Amino acid sequence: MKKRLFGFIAFALCALLLLVAVGASASDFGDFSGGSDYGYDSGDTDFGGSSYDWGDDDDNGGYYYYGGTGAGEAYNCTSTDMLIVLIIVAVILFFIWYRSRNTQTPVTTSVKRTDDSELTSMKNYTASVDPQFSIVNMQKKLANLYVQLQNCWSQMDITSLRPYLTDELYTQSERQLNELKQNEQTPHVERIAVLGTDIRGYFRRDGMDHLIVEMSTRINTYVTDNNTGNVVRGDRDSEKFMTYEWDLVRPTGTKTEEAGEMQVVNCPNCGAPVSINATAKCPFCDSVITVNAKDWVLASIKGLSQKSNY
Repeated sequence: MKKRLFGFIAFALCALLLLVAVGASASDFGDFSGGSDYGYDSGDTDFGGSSYDWGDDDDNGGYYYYGGTGAGEAYNCTSTDMLIVLIIVAVILFFIWYRSRNTQTPVTTSVKRTDDSELTSMKNYTASVDPQFSIVNMQKKLANLYVQLQNCWSQMDITSLRPYLTDELYTQSERQLNELKQNEQTPHVERIAVLGTDIRGYFRRDGMDHLIVEMSTRINTYVTDNNTGNVVRGDRDSEKFMTYEWDLVRPTGTKTEEAGEMQVVNCPNCGAPVSINATAKCPFCDSVITVNAKDWVLASIKGLSQKSNY
């Protein structure tokens, strides 16, 4: 009898369910683990991809209204009918607002893999730029750093990461964590495994050397509500195979020290010697130590692909 009204209600409910499903993303460091897989082909075995569009996860979809009534059928909209429609529209608008309020901004807006033509071979770097640079040591260091990133993200305290991130990346990551804290939610990143670390090459720009690294990992990530302990995003059991691109920087002309990857500096507050690869805090006075022009620091992260193992 009232087919058009029921049709609109059904459409609105479907749109509402779609919004809830699209917004159900998990949260790794930087919030690159989304609710939907991206950036890979069905035939891929390495879960890689050339690019991915953040709009796939953030698009609220389109809403269409078809005017007119069915042929040979009259329809009179009553005040009750209008009330039902208004309630449904209000619910949809609420979920749109709620989802935008709970969506973290990715660390980078560009998601296209750096083209090979922009990079110079690492053989050139070790031969003529920095003979002490060790690709193997750097790969180990970055794999360890990835695990530290995820562990600190789960603990919702990234203070110890301060020496390894640029000011911009550190500030944005803190802002993302603060959003989670305001929403009384906790991210969990578990069963972390680094499957591969490929140092693809380097380039120079504005007085800085940039090291481009592609990293393949496996993680399990989800978000819980602090008050109930219930999972509000992600899945406790679903594994995600992630591919990232890291951009690490240091001033041009900086050389790797012969002592190796471990670096010791003096605490600017109390003068005590501190290994910054072990901690970012002085164990004597708890001051946070930052390192400028000493070692590679992470400047940006791109999420290139994700494939879930449901």
